[in-house]
Amino acid sequence: PLPPSPAAVGREEAEAGDSVIVRRLGEEPVLVESRKGKQLTVAYGGLTMKVKAAEVARVIKAERVVPPPKAAGRKGGKRERRVTAVRVPSNTLDLRGKRLNEVGDDVAHALDRAMDLGCLYIITGRGTGQMRRFVRERLAEDPLVARFEDAPEPEGGNGCTIVYLR
Repeated sequence: PLPPSPAAVGREEAEAGDSVIVRRLGEEPVLVESRKGKQLTVAYGGLTMKVKAAEVARVIKAERVVPPPKAAGRKGGKRERRVTAVRVPSNTLDLRGKRLNEVGDDVAHALDRAMDLGCLYIITGRGTGQMRRFVRERLAEDPLVARFEDAPEPEGGNGCTIVYLR
């Protein structure tokens, strides 16, 4: 049996970005991609499958990162949208094991796909840092990119870049 966790909440509260434990899939948490009523779509290994909310043994809420609000008193000008960074398969690009000359188009396509979500997670791995530098040089030049930063350590640290889009 799993011990209760302070981050665990009721199964009715599971939403996209959270992790859940479904007994028939084992003891490892799986990522919730979406929720429709009492049915969850989860990422299990390389597969996407649907499970009933009643099958969920435990929900582990995702940590939501919200950029600080703009200074009050400014009117007009360009308004920056707020983005909650939640990693789901549709906004994640995994470049581990690829060569530098293979990733340029992958990054551009991933940025386009992630526009609706407002952020993109690019996993480069830790390695020598060459892939991370290459990707970040491209991101710094891209007009779609508002800013980027290292992911929190539990989500990959400097082996994963979170990109916030305009």
